[in-house]
Amino acid sequence: MNNKKAITLLLMFSTFLPMANQVHAEEALPDKLKIAIGGYAVGRYDSTMSLTEPTLGAGVSISPEDTLGLDLKQTVTRLDGYYRFTPKHALTYSWYNISSTGNKTIDEEFDWLDQNGNTVTIPVGAQANTVLDYDIYKIGYLYSFYHNDKVELAAGAGLHITSISVALDIDTTSGPIETKNIKSTVPLPVLSLGLTYHVTPKFMWYLKSEVFAISIDDWSGTYTDSTLAMEYRAWKNVGLGLGLGSNSLKIIEEPGDYKFQYENRISGVNLYVAAYF
Repeated sequence: MNNKKAITLLLMFSTFLPMANQVHAEEALPDKLKIAIGGYAVGRYDSTMSLTEPTLGAGVSISPEDTLGLDLKQTVTRLDGYYRFTPKHALTYSWYNISSTGNKTIDEEFDWLDQNGNTVTIPVGAQANTVLDYDIYKIGYLYSFYHNDKVELAAGAGLHITSISVALDIDTTSGPIETKNIKSTVPLPVLSLGLTYHVTPKFMWYLKSEVFAISIDDWSGTYTDSTLAMEYRAWKNVGLGLGLGSNSLKIIEEPGDYKFQYENRISGVNLYVAAYF
């Protein structure tokens, strides 16, 4: 789904649902615990990565999609929600996984590392079999510093954990090339802001944004994430939501025997069902 279609859906959702819900104010619906599960349709995934010797500098980055034939534009299951343990304090969580396998004949040579940390050149014509797993976990704390029947403003902090796994098998006419597989887990603290606006007692829209940058020990990273969504409480304890999300991540890991650099930007549409208790 492209961005124009997604924006059109959001506008239609915002226009027609309030018209179907013109009622007088009623008792606030329960929202102590929220569990939302849905499909996150990745509409755009721009990514580059490199694995080089530590002394090589930036190295030459490759595109997992173009170079290795990975299909990263897909629909994945996404889970998020919160637990509000007091009216002003809440714990939040989120998880989704993007994974893909690729099989491609290499049409442009690139450098990688072997099992011993030495640079090897993957030649044109080699057959590459690749598996990439990308897991995103987020946990956080939100403080609701302003809250009335219409508006809620919140700020907080949390931990964004990215787990990246890359397995690359190369075969050539002269035999296989042994390459180093990478598995990296990067925890990044994040600062967050949130705005929720209730158009009617059953219909709301919200905006969430997270950002952080850090450099410590053998890795560094930057991260931003933004979500704009709307939700209609179709039943007392069930809501239906539609949102646009975008996040970007750049990490550099240098444990000593290699330098791994990974950068991506993901954007897509999240359609979900939420249960409230």
